[in-house]
Amino acid sequence: MGEALCYCRGRQRSNMENERIRNLRITIPFFEGTWTSDKGMSLFLIVLLLVIFVVFPLAGMGHFRGFFADLAFSAMLISGALANHRNRALTVVIILLTIAVLLIHWLTHYALESPRPVLDASFVLGLFGCFVVIMLLEVFRPGAITLHRVQGAVAAYLSIGITWGYAYYIASLLSPGAVQFTARSQPYEIPVARYVYFSFMTLTTVGYGDAVPVHPLARTLAVSEALIGQLYPAVLIAGVLGLALQTRAHNEPNP
Repeated sequence: MGEALCYCRGRQRSNMENERIRNLRITIPFFEGTWTSDKGMSLFLIVLLLVIFVVFPLAGMGHFRGFFADLAFSAMLISGALANHRNRALTVVIILLTIAVLLIHWLTHYALESPRPVLDASFVLGLFGCFVVIMLLEVFRPGAITLHRVQGAVAAYLSIGITWGYAYYIASLLSPGAVQFTARSQPYEIPVARYVYFSFMTLTTVGYGDAVPVHPLARTLAVSEALIGQLYPAVLIAGVLGLALQTRAHNEPNP
């Protein structure tokens, strides 16, 4: 009887240990639950900042080969596709579109004998346009405005800059010289990088004078982007911050 009891206890202890091992996983505090919460927007913003302000400049100086720059670019697309987690149907559509864009991008640069830059840029432009819509839907969906949602609004703002950058790039491919630059392109510079630079200069209405839209389509794009650049921070981001402060004040206990 005693031996049977000891056997049962040993078996139970062994089962509990096996269950604990199966449930054991390595977790990183920030990334835990990233794709099932608002943290996905924050991660997308981080990847955007790295690609725009680190990868593009280093690639232009020759420190990054095109292959590694394309890997970082692919990571940016994937993080943007997975930032939406509320609408499964929309998530599936965006993921399928992202896969198509990645296939076209890599095939165009490394497999096809004759590159298709207009096709590649057009798909990337459409995907980033979808990212803008996704971010805004996530930011303004019902619920408390968190820091991750505010960062999602900033990610949408940066996505607008990249979207218009690809629009300028396509305009220049279809009509060379649509945007005139005073400086020549660097040997290792990513072709779209200078147009993304011009896009952000227009979006923030800085305008250093080193790039001028000449083609009527490029001028129309510049005017529309400048208007968005003025209205977006003043209306959308300010509104999101106001809602976040209102939510915080509502949650604070009354003295």
